Amino acid sequence: MAARKTNYITGDAAFAVDQDGIIHLWNPTAEKMFGFSADTALGQQCWKLLAGQDTNGNRYCCERCPLREMALKHESVHSLQLSLNTASNGQKKVNLSCLEVFDSPGNGLLLHICHTADEAPIYSDNSHTTSRPSVNSQRGPLTSRELEVLALLADGKATREIASMMCISYATVRNHVQHMLHKLHVHNRLEAVVIGQRLDLV
Repeated sequence: MAARKTNYITGDAAFAVDQDGIIHLWNPTAEKMFGFSADTALGQQCWKLLAGQDTNGNRYCCERCPLREMALKHESVHSLQLSLNTASNGQKKVNLSCLEVFDSPGNGLLLHICHTADEAPIYSDNSHTTSRPSVNSQRGPLTSRELEVLALLADGKATREIASMMCISYATVRNHVQHMLHKLHVHNRLEAVVIGQRLDLV
């Protein structure tokens, strides 16, 4: 099954599922993390392949996945930690962030971005001990224009669309994006949107 094209590319382990839980995107980093080739993963039902469990060992991945149901209602899906199956028959504990991506009008995918549990913290509004990027950090807060760019990125707008909507140049949009990535301590636009959602910036 061929992967559907989306507007986002990430170097992190990532896979995307449709509203029925069918895997439509499985990137090379996901192949390395879980051991399943794209040929094996694409077209599979995600819960049958990965069989995720929460940190208490409760079965989380299932046909009526709560993350997919939230995404279908256009609700924000918060980060969480799961143990997911690997090709070696063991499980890997990962920190999981989700982003609803529209690759065409009315045709959404739920993109899952995975880090092994020792690579990245869970972003939690309930824990004062959890480390997370701060918009009031030493790198400075986001400006109103940067926040506007971030909101448009979250809506899936491309650089040229943002430039047109904000009546600024293409280069100025790129400068805003670079400053925003630096301040949020992230490496790409997708991560910026995910962190922005966690911090209630968008």
